[in-house]
Amino acid sequence: MSDRLLRILQSFDLSRPVRKPAQLMDELGVSRASIYRDLKSLEEAGLLERVADRGYALGPLIVELDRQIRLADPLLQASGTLLRKLAAETGGTVLLCRVHGDKVLCIHQEMPSDPVTPVSYERGRAMPLYRGATSKVILAHLPRAELERLWHRDRATIVAAGFPAGLQGFLADLEPLREAKACVTHSEVDAGMAGLAVALLDGQRVLGSLSVVVPLVRLPAGRGKAVLSKVFSVASSIESTLENERLRARSKR
Repeated sequence: MSDRLLRILQSFDLSRPVRKPAQLMDELGVSRASIYRDLKSLEEAGLLERVADRGYALGPLIVELDRQIRLADPLLQASGTLLRKLAAETGGTVLLCRVHGDKVLCIHQEMPSDPVTPVSYERGRAMPLYRGATSKVILAHLPRAELERLWHRDRATIVAAGFPAGLQGFLADLEPLREAKACVTHSEVDAGMAGLAVALLDGQRVLGSLSVVVPLVRLPAGRGKAVLSKVFSVASSIESTLENERLRARSKR
């Protein structure tokens, strides 16, 4: 798929669920013939569909692919029933997230039996790297070169999120999270909610994070350590399952 076709697909979001050819022509700086050729290709593939007299919307193939991911994603498969059990034991909302470019993408949300407050992270929603335990623990495990790139690009956003106003301070703030492999935050994403997150690693490479979001009123002094311990236990099980699957695949070569 060409870069231009990808840019067309990436242009769809909640504020722009339907796109018109003229809009895409202006944004991409290409001819009418090129845009209509690209839209036809995407429509034939099922990635886009025409909305009568309005333009184009995302197509049914994306729904089909989403189902396939739900049933076959290795990270989800490795999690099994552990996430539901973790939600029941902690009384919090469990989030399984992965790195998605410069964002964090929630691929599964498991609710407790008596959810009190909804959380911002939900399946399919991409969130920034700089706020909340779920994202920060991933950020802390990115390579230094990547952190420096993000700093130079997003310095104002990073500082606005509460990090020091200097690269070395930014890196120093992340080091304890990297060493602990965990992060705990209060009210950084959703007011009145605590996030307790553990990094999911493939060797030295960060895959994503596993976190529990709990109302602060349900997290009395001392309980945070108990909840985080449970998150660590489940994260370790997920990593072990992924490693075993990798070793099994290698043995079949």
